[in-house]
Amino acid sequence: MHPYYPTLPFINSVSHLCHPGLEPGSPEIPHQVRDDRKKWLLSTVYCLPSSHVLHFACMADSEQSGGFTPGELQMASWWVKNRLMLRKLGYGSLIAVCAAFWGYVLWGFLDAYAISYPRESRITRDIAVNLQLLSSLESDRPQNLGLSDVGVFADTDNRFDMEVAVTNPNAQWWAEFNYRFNLSGEDTPLRTGYVLPGGEQHATEVGFKPATRGGRSAIFEIVNLRWHRVDPSMVGSSYPDFATQRQALEFRDLTYDTDLTVGNRKVGQTSFTLVNNGAFGYWNLELFVRLYRGSSPVAISSLTVANLSPGEKRPMQIVWLDNPSSVSKTEIIPQVNLLDPAAYLPTQYFK
Repeated sequence: MHPYYPTLPFINSVSHLCHPGLEPGSPEIPHQVRDDRKKWLLSTVYCLPSSHVLHFACMADSEQSGGFTPGELQMASWWVKNRLMLRKLGYGSLIAVCAAFWGYVLWGFLDAYAISYPRESRITRDIAVNLQLLSSLESDRPQNLGLSDVGVFADTDNRFDMEVAVTNPNAQWWAEFNYRFNLSGEDTPLRTGYVLPGGEQHATEVGFKPATRGGRSAIFEIVNLRWHRVDPSMVGSSYPDFATQRQALEFRDLTYDTDLTVGNRKVGQTSFTLVNNGAFGYWNLELFVRLYRGSSPVAISSLTVANLSPGEKRPMQIVWLDNPSSVSKTEIIPQVNLLDPAAYLPTQYFK
């Protein structure tokens, strides 16, 4: 056996099998090769019959034969070759993220103080101006109409007269509306009414006969309320002055009598002279009349005066079939829509 290979029984056995003439442990066949890692590689080459060559190799170091799989070695080789590039990619990614973050922060400051701040400062000023405008609009919008208690008065033949005073607290608005009464569950026909700026209008239903006799309580309902702003080009700077110039009516010789006989019954009668002292005539002037006993109203009526000319004096009579007694005062309230041009009588119809 070769002195440098004292422990090669396996190789010697193989050599002996291929060449029986050789003694086990003969040093002529093995060749010793040393790699850069100082690993001993033994190889034995034998000439076999039919020119076949048997090459047998083994590793002398157990660390090299059982440490890593081929896949792990390939992965390690790839890491060694590319780790510098991966490091550069990692640094580049971190730099890009930091640059994006700080760019966003700087853009936020730039937008807040240089771009958006002037616009947003105007928003607060606009809000303050809008609040002032809203306050002005709230104060200028029309306030709700006021309603008095509904008055119900019994008439002859199971009929009832009803009235309610509608007041307008607005100086620059007037209203048109439809209304009806509900007496003991029955609705009266739908009527049309209006109320002028700062004025009072009496909505009435006279001579309503319910299908069934009920109580003397009624409900007043306004539907389809429509507001109109006073037009300064029509009324000028003052609506009260405008109204005073266009409505100058006088009621003279006002009396109430209870000795009038119609057929075989006594009736009451209100007489007066209507005088139009103004320069305007009216197509239809409505007169609301109310009788009082002391301070309590006892009866109401309504009549329409047609084609009343300026300066005209017209005798008027109202007959009260129920003949209220002890009447102490008669109140006459003229009602005409002074803001409706169609309410005035044209000059060609003046008497």
